Amino acid sequence: MTAYSAFHFLHVLVFAVIVGVELPASYALRLARSPASSESARALALRVKRCADATSAVMLVLLLPLGVQIGGQLGVYAITSNVSLYITWAVGLAWLAIAVISEALGDSRWARRIYKSECALRIIIGLGNVYDAVAGFMGDGMIQTHWLAAKVLLLGLILVVSGWIRWQTQAVRFSSFDADAAPATADESERLIAIIRRAQWGSHSILAMVLIAAYMGVAKSW
Repeated sequence: MTAYSAFHFLHVLVFAVIVGVELPASYALRLARSPASSESARALALRVKRCADATSAVMLVLLLPLGVQIGGQLGVYAITSNVSLYITWAVGLAWLAIAVISEALGDSRWARRIYKSECALRIIIGLGNVYDAVAGFMGDGMIQTHWLAAKVLLLGLILVVSGWIRWQTQAVRFSSFDADAAPATADESERLIAIIRRAQWGSHSILAMVLIAAYMGVAKSW
């Protein structure tokens, strides 16, 4: 397997994981909203949704360095030197570490600060991608083709929406879910489900944009 094949496989795998975790999580949440659902079923659905959101958020980070790597190898993304590529990977892996830490830490002041910082970083990087995409459409910047500019634009929008969703649903992230028990009260479960429902449009738009970006990667126009 060549280096390009390996990076391309990882790129496709990231898209597959994002789609794969979002669909069952949305279905679990739909079941939890049923009046016939027990409190333990609602607690399980909330845990599934939280784990799915965490997995999706971490996977999205990898799209940045993988996309630059593949674009450079295809000659559609202008990389000035290997140093630029190394810096991109360093930034991507550092961001990945922050995203993992923001999900792995418990509920503490530092955990909340790291989580909020990662949300802000996600939005800033997403806006940077939007800027790069617009520059690419105008014939400036490092993006050499319009199809890649469109894909980068989608990635930027995905990151911005993802950051906003994570900020809005931080109550779910920092709620206590015991592995063998439901949240403290039924009202707490309802409150958390309501928070997720208000952000569902964002989750659905992310899923739609991920599917479009994945298709564009396969059916790219040269």
